[in-house]
Amino acid sequence: MEELREMLTSIDLENLLKIFDIQIGLGVLVFFIIFKSLFAKILIKTYYKLTKNKKNPKDSTMYKPLNLFFLLLGVFLMINILPTSKRFIVISNAVFETIVVYYITKAIATLITEESIVYKKFFKSENKAINKFTCKILRGILWIISFVFVIKKIVGWDIDFGGIGTLVTGLGIGSAAIALAAQDLVKGMLSGATILTDKPFVIGDWIEVGEFQGSVIDITFRSTRIKAANNTVITIPNSTITSTSVINWNRLTSRRFDCVLNLSLETPSEKVRKVVKEIKLVLQNNPEVIKETVEVNVNAISSCSTDIKIFLYVRQSEYVKFLKAQQDILCSLLFLVEKENIDLAYPTQTLYVREGKGESEE
Repeated sequence: MEELREMLTSIDLENLLKIFDIQIGLGVLVFFIIFKSLFAKILIKTYYKLTKNKKNPKDSTMYKPLNLFFLLLGVFLMINILPTSKRFIVISNAVFETIVVYYITKAIATLITEESIVYKKFFKSENKAINKFTCKILRGILWIISFVFVIKKIVGWDIDFGGIGTLVTGLGIGSAAIALAAQDLVKGMLSGATILTDKPFVIGDWIEVGEFQGSVIDITFRSTRIKAANNTVITIPNSTITSTSVINWNRLTSRRFDCVLNLSLETPSEKVRKVVKEIKLVLQNNPEVIKETVEVNVNAISSCSTDIKIFLYVRQSEYVKFLKAQQDILCSLLFLVEKENIDLAYPTQTLYVREGKGESEE
């Protein structure tokens, strides 16, 4: 009888302890639900003090993720307090460690930006493209290190996830295939590094690569994006750019302009000479034209016109401004032709009809 009483007493005590653990676990969870926002603000404010940032903590990109992190921390602590199985606790610890690694990696990644104080102190460059490219490389390396760390932890965990051990082992077998598949990625990254070091163009330049041309808007690991004249965005692999000719129109100090005026054959020779002199004088006085490059000459006499060849260089190298200067030059040429009452020639064809002698018999 005494033994039965002692056994019942020990069972009641064990149940009471379990109930007590459940209450503490739920209390911890409720505590973190209530104060998760406060903890997030304290962490962000501390970071802002270190970086001398005056932004509102709620405006930070890390505010919501930190709220979620502290909620998960409460769940993790509750699971460890509750009377659960050892295997379940090991799994929860494994999941939580992965989450912690993710959040730490993400927090460090936010520091690796062009505007962060840490980056400006150690890696700042005058070239914006190099800054952007360096930040992407550093963030990529950071995430790779975190991924490898998590994989190593998974291998070290003594947990049966239903075949995940076989999957991890298979990663070693598949590494050769992954390396082969990554060849293009590595080639693109090396090409991107070549573009940034050789600097054949920078963001904002108007370039021409093969049949494509446009303004450079971004240079990434694998590709360069340009915006064409019709506002379409074209993505060109860096490996293609480094293996072909690239024309950088922004490196020009001037642009070439040439045209041919086709005067009517009825135009007198004296008037042709006069027009040639006037055209040359007007173009040399144009502020957008490089005076020394102006060439105006009678180039040819065809079956329907007298051709005046005009050749010069315009100071404007930017394409849109060059189009404006070209328009002004063409309008001035038309004005001169109208002023001298000269007709411009157009393609014509003369048809001769020969009449034969007809014979009639009566």
